[in-house]
Amino acid sequence: MASKKELKDDINFVTYDLISECFTFKTLHPEKQKAADKTIAEIVKLRNDMIHRVNNPTDKEDAKKLKSHFNKIKADLGKLVKLVEELGKDG
Repeated sequence: MASKKELKDDINFVTYDLISECFTFKTLHPEKQKAADKTIAEIVKLRNDMIHRVNNPTDKEDAKKLKSHFNKIKADLGKLVKLVEELGKDG
């Protein structure tokens, strides 16, 4: 398993990249600013949740549950990308 630091770095990298995409979208589609703002807020909310879950795993004693916990966090990174894709479909 990669370190917690690497996972948090990955979460932050993806988050900041997607937020940057949203700001670009807002520039190109001024009529969709409210939708982009909602997407940015959702990205930030999910990012904060994932960082919290990385820092506070539920079951530290059971290796299988711990691995499953971190795999779920990695899978949730895909949800961030889907949020931005949905914004693009609307535009």
